[in-house]
Amino acid sequence: MRSQGLLHQLEQALAHDPQFTDHPDAQTLYDAVRQRRQQSAGEAARQEAVPGKALEGRPALAALFQSDATGLRDDLDPHQLDRLEQLAHQLARGYTPTGNARVDTHLETLLDILKTSPAWKPSDSHYFTPLLEHFLRFLYDRFDAQANLYGERTAYLGPARKDTDGTVVPWNEKNLQDDFHQHLSPLFPPGTVEREKWDVAGGRADVIYTPEPGSRFVAEIKWRTKPWKTQQAVERDYLAQAANYTATGPPFALLLVGDASDHSGGYRDIEDSIWIIRHARSATEIPRLIVAGVLPTARPTPHSLRLRRSARQAGP
Repeated sequence: MRSQGLLHQLEQALAHDPQFTDHPDAQTLYDAVRQRRQQSAGEAARQEAVPGKALEGRPALAALFQSDATGLRDDLDPHQLDRLEQLAHQLARGYTPTGNARVDTHLETLLDILKTSPAWKPSDSHYFTPLLEHFLRFLYDRFDAQANLYGERTAYLGPARKDTDGTVVPWNEKNLQDDFHQHLSPLFPPGTVEREKWDVAGGRADVIYTPEPGSRFVAEIKWRTKPWKTQQAVERDYLAQAANYTATGPPFALLLVGDASDHSGGYRDIEDSIWIIRHARSATEIPRLIVAGVLPTARPTPHSLRLRRSARQAGP
């Protein structure tokens, strides 16, 4: 304010005071001050313009900058800005898009349902989102996979094997547990993913993810040898146990069912095999949201598949 006052006095003296009007030093001083003020105004304008220009078309990155943020340099690599935009977009979503439109759309659909829960808040929502992401990736990958994808680890996806004496040795729940546990373990901090942990809601949890004390997410894994015609059949057989594991933690869990029934006629679409079950055990309880996924296992080789024939079509 003092500088502005002195500048005003100088302008008035140059305009009205004969001692200053034609004084070369006074005029030189005024010209120098005016030029410096113009330069400062130009620099401020450029600083305000650069962020908007540099972040144009990058909404996720632009959202990180406040209106009073320091201006971005004008020599930033646009490729780096694009990479930052991608990372900012992933942080906003809470997961990394796979690039597979079908997987990403399916994940968004499931997240939209989970967001309706009053318990879907940080940090539980931040922890469960990547767990759901990798659960979905696991199912999509194993639906397409051949039994020899990872050798012995994924052999349970194919036909049962015979023992040395010719006896058929069927696959079981442990084979699916092992595969899913090995899939999750390297994706999260060491020690946060465990399997077959006792004393969880009075039982034994198959696979459990504990990112921090108080946040515990359980994946209940089952092995099914009889066909399932409806989602309700799966819910009736396994929901109660899966929901009970959420009794002392966030109301979100996973249910993974290995379907080892007869697949000679093929098996149903993956989008029909993954859904969210909403379950409340009392009128006052926040509904449990259980993400269920049924994975066809013990599948026959593709050339063994056959169309089911009705009794009218059946020949001799």
